[in-house]
Amino acid sequence: MRKLQIVLLIVFSFQLAGVLYSQKLNPETTEYRYWVIFRDKGEYKPGDILTPGSEGYNLAKSGLTEKALWRRSKVLAPEMVVNYNDIPVKQEYIDAVVNLGASPHSVSKWFNGVSIKAKKDKLDQIKKLPFVEKIEGVGYLEFAKVVPGSKKLDEVNRYYSAKTKLDYGYSYWQNEQIKVPKLHDNGVTGYGVTVGMCDDGFNWRQHEALMTRNVKGEYDWIFKDDSVQYQWQPNQMPGDSYDQDGHGTSTMSTLGGYFPGQIIGPAFDVEFYLSKTEAGASETPVEEDFWLESVEWMESQGAEVITSSLIYKPFDLPHNQYSYKDMNGKTTVIVRAAELAAKLGVVVVNSMGNESQTNPPSIVSPPDGENVIAVGAVDSAGRIAYFSSNGPTSDGRIKPDVVAMGVDVYAAASYSFTYDTAGYSYVSGTSFSGPLTAGVCALILSVHPELTPAQVLEALKMTANKKDSPGNVYGWGLINAFDAALYHGMIISNQPEITEAGDNRIISISVLSKNTIVTESVKMFYSTNGGEFTEQQMFLAERSGESNSGRYTATVPFDVRTENVKFYFKASDDKESRTSPFMAPARFFYFDQETKKLVVF
Repeated sequence: MRKLQIVLLIVFSFQLAGVLYSQKLNPETTEYRYWVIFRDKGEYKPGDILTPGSEGYNLAKSGLTEKALWRRSKVLAPEMVVNYNDIPVKQEYIDAVVNLGASPHSVSKWFNGVSIKAKKDKLDQIKKLPFVEKIEGVGYLEFAKVVPGSKKLDEVNRYYSAKTKLDYGYSYWQNEQIKVPKLHDNGVTGYGVTVGMCDDGFNWRQHEALMTRNVKGEYDWIFKDDSVQYQWQPNQMPGDSYDQDGHGTSTMSTLGGYFPGQIIGPAFDVEFYLSKTEAGASETPVEEDFWLESVEWMESQGAEVITSSLIYKPFDLPHNQYSYKDMNGKTTVIVRAAELAAKLGVVVVNSMGNESQTNPPSIVSPPDGENVIAVGAVDSAGRIAYFSSNGPTSDGRIKPDVVAMGVDVYAAASYSFTYDTAGYSYVSGTSFSGPLTAGVCALILSVHPELTPAQVLEALKMTANKKDSPGNVYGWGLINAFDAALYHGMIISNQPEITEAGDNRIISISVLSKNTIVTESVKMFYSTNGGEFTEQQMFLAERSGESNSGRYTATVPFDVRTENVKFYFKASDDKESRTSPFMAPARFFYFDQETKKLVVF
């Protein structure tokens, strides 16, 4: 960890030098970055409703996955699930801007614009183009800095990890403090949920805790290629710094790493989309437009949770100087993008930042967003970390929303600078309390996929330990994954267990509720060789607390791990009924012969 800390000091010193230098630049001859926002998308105008089957509708829908469409349907009216924002930016508009001498950088469908690099004298010409609505300055991002960690939790982690169903190794307490192991013990692991992450890079292929994770897609928005780990190529100027993927490797492992005996993240069974958006080798932190592009992409791929440990700070002197009054959830490009993602059904989680408790408040962006889950950091005893930023927002809203462990978090260390596929370290910062919380959000959605971002946030807040007296240090308090998962009702585990019993198989699931479960309602339904579903009664084999919660089993005289068997579960308490998987029997479990795992169709 010492190496990473030293590098960060060097980078920040370099950034500061860049800021001081920028104050001396001649604004008339220096090129700066701007967003050029267009009035329309050619024949398509803001507010247009796209008719299913029309050319515009098909064009807009072509970039969206079925999962993205389903997720949007939870929060949008049917006629708005595919909308004007999904239509690509008109290429002729971009070409006209470039022809005036601007260098294009990034393109946003949501904002209907292009980010450019240009001298000030070009702006007047660009503004005169009839299709240009306005020009905005581009901001920059930086890590929510890593601060020194230690090994003081070693003995606690070694002792208690041996007492849980899974061996969390040195990551035990960061999970136990927020009540994750109890969900894992009941088969809730994040399965079925898609998580997007933005960071400096992710060396997931070369670390034992990450190489087996389910990465569905990755993209480097800096160099526009499909590798998010450290890379140095002759045509890249500047190229990646040697620790380019260090921060992201650590945050990914905090959320979803898996190597028993060392580290287990809260949501190790999710599928990942990874975006490299932070350029460690540049003089200044990376621009907001990388983040915006990546969030648009991950949302279109169906991401249900998007998390980042990046924050906006006003490093871009002499332009676009945001102040505390701008931390109102409406001003910065990055918070507007985050809010739009949330309105499309994405749970957006962001580290609160490590600017310490200050007056005026140290809140930065995008944690200032009304629908962004801003996460502060506490230590192993639940005390606020000295570095954790505070609210309120400039318009008076409480921030952070919640807190999780951000001091001495155990995380993977990237092979890029350790040359060790099994390297780990203790790290500190809201950079890590954020991914822990995002992992909990994924656990909630894995058992309640129907929930909206607002409902997920409500579950976190209303089960946190300071919900009765929220404030601008802890927010609503330390999260509780188990209670949050149950906040919106009964849950059924989404990872059934199969054990041998002679010629039979015992199928086990967990059914949990704060209300009384009707034991005779817990049933398995199975189909063989494409036939009708047959009902099989399940029995409470192991009680977990009250209300008839616990592990239910059924014995079947065949092996469900054959390609001709499909099955699902149903249970009721005194208030509701649920199925697992969600929306069964339209969806069901079957054994995938290629991966040798139970999956949902």
